[in-house]
Amino acid sequence: MDQPSSSTRSPINRELYQRYCPHFPPEIPDEGPAEAKCSGCGPAADSQVALESDATFSGRSARHSHTSSDLGNEAEEILCKICYEGQEDEEGHKELVRPCACRGSAAYIHIACLKQWHLSLGNPTTLRCPTCKQAYVGNVAVQLARMNLQVVEDIISSKLKDFKEQTKWQELRATVMTQLAQVLSSQGKYAEALPLFQCSLDLRKKLLGPARLEVAESLDAMAELFRMQGQYNEALRLKKRALHIREKVLGVDHPGTATSYNNLGLVLQSMDLLDEAKPYFESAVDIYGKIYGKEHPNLASLLNNLAGLLRNQGNYTEAEELYQQSLSIREKVLGPEHPIAAESLNNLAIVLSDMGKLQEAERMSKRCLRIARSFYDCDHPEYLNYQGNYGIILKKMGQTQKARDCMQQALDGLQKKEFHAGHVWLVKFSSHLQEISNDSSEPTPPTTVSQ
Repeated sequence: MDQPSSSTRSPINRELYQRYCPHFPPEIPDEGPAEAKCSGCGPAADSQVALESDATFSGRSARHSHTSSDLGNEAEEILCKICYEGQEDEEGHKELVRPCACRGSAAYIHIACLKQWHLSLGNPTTLRCPTCKQAYVGNVAVQLARMNLQVVEDIISSKLKDFKEQTKWQELRATVMTQLAQVLSSQGKYAEALPLFQCSLDLRKKLLGPARLEVAESLDAMAELFRMQGQYNEALRLKKRALHIREKVLGVDHPGTATSYNNLGLVLQSMDLLDEAKPYFESAVDIYGKIYGKEHPNLASLLNNLAGLLRNQGNYTEAEELYQQSLSIREKVLGPEHPIAAESLNNLAIVLSDMGKLQEAERMSKRCLRIARSFYDCDHPEYLNYQGNYGIILKKMGQTQKARDCMQQALDGLQKKEFHAGHVWLVKFSSHLQEISNDSSEPTPPTTVSQ
């Protein structure tokens, strides 16, 4: 949940625009996208895009050029909010995406226009939409993060001779490198993310010292990658180091420290140390609730995690209540079709199935998969987890063949990722498939887990 703390605004010159956005003309405006013109896309909008914080979105490309109008059955053309043109081909030259939480006429944008707009803001340390204030997501976030890092590295290598300026930009480089590693990790690209995390951590320790908040951020982010891969001991070691820094620098009642409490609780929960994890989750919820109120999206994440622990302890009723509360906050703040809302739906479906409410669980799980399909690629770890969990619900409903297919597809997909053999998802789906095999007296085909 942490975001890089740097808000340094850096000048981006015309040569960099030309390099990363070849459609952009030499006459680069000093203002934002309202006056910008892209020779590849046409004139830009004359007015600012309205802020809509309850938006729905997808991080993937538009699959069609029209959508149903809210006012009737008329088809309304989907247009780029910058240049007001649509998607004309399948080559990616004018590819429309929904990369953030904007909605309505502000929802879609060409990737090229987005890159131009992003560069025009002159801040390579941000991956947030300036309109809806939400983070960019999916493959679009990866593209922007790669561009940010290239811009910073080019400036370091070609324009800076003063030592202080060089140091400042090296610090920015570490921040942007961490951001790129985080979005790569969120896409399941762990092997590419890990060396970026390590390089950023080493750079920050060298430039800032070992006890800075930026170092804690790198430790925390790298630890989460290890947790997702099932390397819990290494994740625990790094999470504890991050927590120690934040408690020392921020104090025990700061939201940044609350983030570390939550993250440490996740590792302990993954290690099945539930009694040790619970106080960390509860402290995090208490801190965020007091500071930000009851409708902050980060509080929803903390409630979601506490609910998961309660479910693992067998307290299904209280877990269901917290999952519902988390889902309500996310739907209100982020929109009902947001991928983070899909996470809440997945978890709610699981606890409902534990309680024997299988019809309701199936409905929640189907809705989760529908949202996830519009956001994740089909081989994304989160999507595969949701698909496998849907299979577990089908298994409980007696739909054995369909359940087997869903879980086997999920397991096969996860085995192609860089997951540790003992990862909880692999163990979970393998166990359920073995139960089906035992019940049907049919052997389960042998599988090999990628190391």
